[in-house]
Amino acid sequence: MSEQMVLVEDRGAVRWITLNRPKTHNAQSPDLLRELETAVLDTRDRREIRAVVLAGAGKSFSSGHDLNAAAVNPEYRRNLGSVEGRMWQEAELFVRPVELLRDLPMPVVCRVHGYCMAAALMLMSAADLVVASDDATFSSKVTRDQGADDVELPTVAWEIGERRAKQMLWMSEGLNAEQALRLGLVNWVVPRDELDAQVDRVTDELLSVPREALALSKMSFRFIERRKGRDDAADYHFLSHQLSHNTDESKALLAKRVAELEKKLAERG
Repeated sequence: MSEQMVLVEDRGAVRWITLNRPKTHNAQSPDLLRELETAVLDTRDRREIRAVVLAGAGKSFSSGHDLNAAAVNPEYRRNLGSVEGRMWQEAELFVRPVELLRDLPMPVVCRVHGYCMAAALMLMSAADLVVASDDATFSSKVTRDQGADDVELPTVAWEIGERRAKQMLWMSEGLNAEQALRLGLVNWVVPRDELDAQVDRVTDELLSVPREALALSKMSFRFIERRKGRDDAADYHFLSHQLSHNTDESKALLAKRVAELEKKLAERG
């Protein structure tokens, strides 16, 4: 039996959802994302769950989408061959789990350490609060390396502001934990060996707040986001992202990357 790619553990009224591909720094394969969606849907209507922690096993939170999928997964590769195939695949695999996570009625705390790259920033942005270790790094090189308009949701610009987002995405300049804290991307930064203790302190405090007050407060914050245009920005960006994948430059970069991956896999085999 294959190992679970997403672990679910209830610690009292706190549910831990942990990405579990540590050998790949929790690269988000299609199977992992489907398991994540299942875990989030299972969590949504459980009244006994008062808070959720989203974490990553091993050395990192997540290195982003698993680029190997284009070389090893025939269905995934086939969908990349048409505009509509890629669009629906990315809406299902990449966008839906993030939106479901953001819409959970209970507060979500993201536990970040090591790499938080590209698509991992989307997952992190779906959380209400973020606790990072001092070794955490935040980056996205999708625009440079894939010729795409960043990842599928424009979370970086929303979280840290337009000018700094351009610097991060166009110049491929990452952020360390302290920079992320100053920009408001995370709420707390602690030494790596104190990360779990800080997460526990945060969730313990959340459990002391009445359940319905938290749920209603979260609804208010989501309403404010919508009124500020976050959902409209996401819809526009997703279509821009799809268009960018179909430029000649982006298609050439994809073909080059797939060829390199196939060569590496052949050499290993």
